[in-house]
Amino acid sequence: FSKLSQLSSLISIITCSAMLAAIPDRAVANSRSDSNYQNSCWNIQVNRSTLSARCRRINGGSTRTSIPIRGIENRNGNLTYFSNSKSASNYSDSCWNAQVSGATLSARCYRINGGSTRTSIPIRGIENRNGVLTYFW
Repeated sequence: FSKLSQLSSLISIITCSAMLAAIPDRAVANSRSDSNYQNSCWNIQVNRSTLSARCRRINGGSTRTSIPIRGIENRNGNLTYFSNSKSASNYSDSCWNAQVSGATLSARCYRINGGSTRTSIPIRGIENRNGVLTYFW
């Protein structure tokens, strides 16, 4: 009975390893690249494709800082990431009323048929580094 139990455990471990190996690297990278600036910044705003906020510094003070949002486009009324998320965003060419809540960007974006949709997307890769918004990837 003990050897059967060990064999069953080994099969479970191999199955779990195979399942983890099947997860695309991009999915793992995306889960690690969520922004965290919203934990130490406030008065967060977006103007076209520039994110600005007041962010805490190590010494307890704060500074007003801004950074271009990278890699986001409007694809038929949906905010999505380019394949190269380090490229300049162009969603503001066809989206309006952009707002940010925490680390989520939302906007109303044109669709191909001329209609529009309210859409949102998490902003990736931005952190507060001693009062300055920076990319960590």
